Amino acid sequence: MRRTTRAVTAAVFAAGVGLVAAAPAQAMEISDISDATRIAEGAAVQGTYKVSCTAGSNVFVSLSVTQRVSEGRIANGSYFEQWACEGGEVEMDYQAVAFNMAFDEGPAVISGFIQECQTEFCGTGTNLPLQVIEIRD
Repeated sequence: MRRTTRAVTAAVFAAGVGLVAAAPAQAMEISDISDATRIAEGAAVQGTYKVSCTAGSNVFVSLSVTQRVSEGRIANGSYFEQWACEGGEVEMDYQAVAFNMAFDEGPAVISGFIQECQTEFCGTGTNLPLQVIEIRD
């Protein structure tokens, strides 16, 4: 019984790995994420990013900005946007409101997720690699 369970588990895992490896080639990427500007003395930050998408699809973007502020405390905020794509590359604004502490000037990390959906099908999304940005006044 134990060998059968291990074999089934290994087969399911291998099948799952195969599905991940066979992700659609249409996975999107966000490009040109800009540095951020503080708003209201750090209560929020704003910047821009570019994304290209397929006409007629719905695009979902989620970004998270995290910054180490004084004495090891963390300021963070998030941004979410959804829109119907008209095709091609578009430049979008992001605005992340600070949750627990104000953002300071200096380096921060931005991460996120993007997904493109056709009429009734959403492909696998793409996690963005961590990117260091600079927050300025």
